[in-house]
Amino acid sequence: MATKKRVTVKLTTILLLLAALGLVFIVLGAGSGAQRLFYGVKPGVKLEGVVMEKLLEKEVRARVSKMASAINRAPRNAAYDNKTKSIILEIPGLEVDVDATVTRVMDAEKDEHVDLTVIILEPELTADIYRSISIKLSSFGTTGGGGGRADNLYVAAKYMNGTVLAPGDVFSFNKATGPRTFARGYGMAPVVGGVGIGGGVCQVATTIYNAAMIAGMEIIERHPHSIRVYYVPEGRDATITNYIDFKFRNSTDKFIQIRSGAGGGHVWVQIWSQ
Repeated sequence: MATKKRVTVKLTTILLLLAALGLVFIVLGAGSGAQRLFYGVKPGVKLEGVVMEKLLEKEVRARVSKMASAINRAPRNAAYDNKTKSIILEIPGLEVDVDATVTRVMDAEKDEHVDLTVIILEPELTADIYRSISIKLSSFGTTGGGGGRADNLYVAAKYMNGTVLAPGDVFSFNKATGPRTFARGYGMAPVVGGVGIGGGVCQVATTIYNAAMIAGMEIIERHPHSIRVYYVPEGRDATITNYIDFKFRNSTDKFIQIRSGAGGGHVWVQIWSQ
């Protein structure tokens, strides 16, 4: 009888253990309830006033990413307004550090209020940099024809005026002054081999080419005309088209600015530095 009783007790104990384990598996397998209890955000935790209690990490990340999309913005550099001849102030950018914010929420204690971790993105070009550019490195001028050509010289010089280059930046004439279209103020004028929209802008490219050389800039791309031009000595010209460009690099360790203008067929370009 004693042996039979001990066997009965052991079987009963095993059955109880199996039942308990089965209950645990049922609870864990029933959904995210147990997961939220053990792995979710603690009770009462809020992020920027939004309740985050019991959310799992992937859910927290999704909510933080959604908040970030409404807050993130790229920095805006200061700029020079050619119309008002004034400096437009820079605007810092904002970027939510999603990883850091998620970690803070998951680690927060009960009833803790958490703020988004936001990084301030400073603009590369500020109004103070504009104001510090006060030393003239070079100046060059050319005189060409009138009529529609003179108008195109004015338009191209206007678009180029005020351009600022950080150390190492490359200036592209086509990027600064193009595209050459009627909508952007360019008109028809003589070009090599006939008449075309934007005729004459090669004179502007030639003028800045010479100003850049005098200032000691590194010339990256320059193409001569197929015929002799009359407004600079031979070998000192630079032609441009929609397919070829004039480029130079700011090879100094300071910010530089291009100042340019035109009128009556005359173009002038100055390069200034800090």
